Amino acid sequence: MSFDLLFETRDGYIVGIVTGVISTPEELVRKIRTMVHKALDSNVTRFLMDERGLKLRLEAHDIIEVANLLEERNIQSLGGRSACLCNPGFVEQYRACETAYHNRSLSYQVFEREEDAVAWLMR
Repeated sequence: MSFDLLFETRDGYIVGIVTGVISTPEELVRKIRTMVHKALDSNVTRFLMDERGLKLRLEAHDIIEVANLLEERNIQSLGGRSACLCNPGFVEQYRACETAYHNRSLSYQVFEREEDAVAWLMR
């Protein structure tokens, strides 16, 4: 099983609702590529990613591999910002993403509450 991603545009940002399972670096890259295309099509680069229904089954080395690829492709130059509401059963993996992305100048933060995520996203 893979994942599904649906978008909803709000005032100043895009909500991405992700469900299913991501278990390979390629699937994570596909999710991110879909977000980049949405940003380019809509000219909105702020995302609230609701991934509470997603099982992120990646090891730390997989996450680092994806972060390195994003850095090589200069994704940070797009100026995107992503706030993520994560599945509580996979917090460790999401925190690994947060650290790896921050180390590559990507603006990504994990939150428990939507209000906090939106406040950070829109500042």
